[in-house]
Amino acid sequence: MPRDFACLVVVLGLLVSTAFGQRLRESQVLVVYDSRVADSVAVAEHYAGSAKVPGGSGGEAGVRPGVLVFDIASAGITINATNGTILYPDYKAQVRDPIRSHLESNNLVYRVRSLVLCKGLPHRIDDPDNVGIGDQPSSFGTLWAQKRAISASVDSELVMLWQDLDETAVDAFHVANAGYIRSPYWRKSEPINNWSSRFIRVQKAWAYLTNGNALRTVSEDPAELITPGDMMLVCRLDGNSVADVNAMVDRAQHLVYDVDNSGFVLDESDSNGIADPSNNNELDNVIDAISRDDDYEVTRDVVLADGRFDPAKMHYDAERTVAHFIVGPNVDFGGQGLVVTDPLILLTSYGLNHTGRPSTNVDMYEESFNLRPGAIFNTLESFNGRQFNGLGTRYSQGQVADFISSGGTFGIGMVWEPFAQSVTDSNRLVRNFVLGRLSWAEAAYTAIPCISWQHVVVGDPLAIAHLSCDDINGDGVFDVEDLYAWEQNPVDINRDGVADDVDRQLLIDGVRVPEQQTNEAGRDLMSLLRKSE
Repeated sequence: MPRDFACLVVVLGLLVSTAFGQRLRESQVLVVYDSRVADSVAVAEHYAGSAKVPGGSGGEAGVRPGVLVFDIASAGITINATNGTILYPDYKAQVRDPIRSHLESNNLVYRVRSLVLCKGLPHRIDDPDNVGIGDQPSSFGTLWAQKRAISASVDSELVMLWQDLDETAVDAFHVANAGYIRSPYWRKSEPINNWSSRFIRVQKAWAYLTNGNALRTVSEDPAELITPGDMMLVCRLDGNSVADVNAMVDRAQHLVYDVDNSGFVLDESDSNGIADPSNNNELDNVIDAISRDDDYEVTRDVVLADGRFDPAKMHYDAERTVAHFIVGPNVDFGGQGLVVTDPLILLTSYGLNHTGRPSTNVDMYEESFNLRPGAIFNTLESFNGRQFNGLGTRYSQGQVADFISSGGTFGIGMVWEPFAQSVTDSNRLVRNFVLGRLSWAEAAYTAIPCISWQHVVVGDPLAIAHLSCDDINGDGVFDVEDLYAWEQNPVDINRDGVADDVDRQLLIDGVRVPEQQTNEAGRDLMSLLRKSE
């Protein structure tokens, strides 16, 4: 058997075997909007199309015409929110329950795996007994330690759409958000459809972890144990303006990362620069032993070990001085800071909380960078997802909304005080989205340690990324033809100086399409096999 024929047979087996593990699909996404809010209608129409969103300007084809839609106004319930903040009882009655009813009445309970919340819908849940306490870190920490912290993001609470958390007794406390839930999808690498949603409506048996306030499930009944199949992957299409949001969505389509001209910023503060999971007082490595992984250094090492991106454009810094505060070239910081001009696809830093920040124009930090389509925002700041619905900032933290305005495409932020142990892992965003082949929603939730907490995931949940080096035949399409081209003329993809089986496997991982049906992938590959005979 010819060598290239044998290799393609192996490839056929790999591609077909992944077909059962389908990525999130348009038909599994429910877009939620409010027809009483013009911005909400405009965003929903751009995303889903005029045919599905009546009342818009008309004529929009829609970026994702296969998604489902729900006008929450059709439930006939007024949403009582102020600047995007809603009390917990109102959240249940005015947001959660209408979505539940819509899914039930349309036989969508087990089909929909992702919710998209459009601009204009509330983003913060407030504690009716301690209004605004989530904006006060010290006081909120006291409540959290007492297992009485209820403040959360609307988005993260909807992840557990079918769980009646406020009615579940755990250790004699009523749960609600009294301690976040350890996410079962965290640090996974498989598509969400690898887990069944058959038990999504079964109320789980909850208990607190012995070393903290994180909830987990404990039961001898598999139906009462939480799995990724019990989650809704909730994303938000939101920003400072409708134009910002629609541009963000457009940038996420047909996304290709240029491996030769894409920069990474990993700006830590007062670190030893070594990937060391011991408790070393670095903010990405403290408090919760389960969460420790020295995320900044690990992210750096994952990208460099992969080899496909230009290592000269990896900007990791461990120092906390003004001279080491990384900024972009598009804002004058009075000559202060370490300027990075490379167009970025990842901004991970301590943000405006970084010790030693410039004294001039620091509030324009996010706007200073050059950003490529597909750029991701994940800063270690307590309130960086607060600034939606006209709410504004808190303690002057940088904002994912401003990053989107500046050309960003994806981001994960926090709407109230989250505490350091719950922050998002950039290394999982890199592994599963930038270097991997999960959708944005899937990759984002594999990077989030906890749910029913403070996170908002911003961006098109269905977006996927390719790397420019995967297009071996230069036709602008990433498919099995590139595998055939590589077999004819092997290419060194990972920059190690030799074109070998490692490069071949990277290419296989890059061009395989698990969301396609088995017979479709098989037809394509059988065509290639015939060519090689």
